Amino acid sequence: MNDEVFRQTVHFLMGVLGAAILITVQPRTALIFLGVVLFIGFAVQDILTRGYRIPALVVLVDEAERRGKVPMKGGIAYAISALLCYTAFGPFYTAIGLVTLGVLDSVSTLVGIRVGKHTLYRKKSVEGTLSGIILTFAILAFFIPPWTALFVAVVAGVVEAFSPIDDNLIIPLATCIVLALCCFTV
Repeated sequence: MNDEVFRQTVHFLMGVLGAAILITVQPRTALIFLGVVLFIGFAVQDILTRGYRIPALVVLVDEAERRGKVPMKGGIAYAISALLCYTAFGPFYTAIGLVTLGVLDSVSTLVGIRVGKHTLYRKKSVEGTLSGIILTFAILAFFIPPWTALFVAVVAGVVEAFSPIDDNLIIPLATCIVLALCCFTV
């Protein structure tokens, strides 16, 4: 499995598993979970940036992170965004935000790498962005009304393609804001 496929598989699983955990555990447990994830992310980043080389940890981070990037930056952004969304919008909106992030980013990246021929913005392709939006819509439509799922998928796709802010940080928040603006209630 090449590095990007592994990285996007981790990304997808983190979105789906994070969502499942947040909607199945008690609120206090969810907040503790997010705090622990954030703490571990910062601790691992600190260990690696100080030059310590823990073999199993180095292999995992090397496979899950892009070369030349700050180690654990994406995971930390994910945990911060999930924590903010959870405290501001609650577990269901946050779960939808994490699923949106996991599906949209993974699909758009992998499809964009494989078949993307038309550049949309920077390294984002039209093919990747559209496929991410379509699959995200299809999955979200199982959990929220179809028109809301479509709106969320399109807004998240545009945010993912054009935002200068880390997608792990901004997609869950954008999703929660769209859900709130649509007056979607659980």
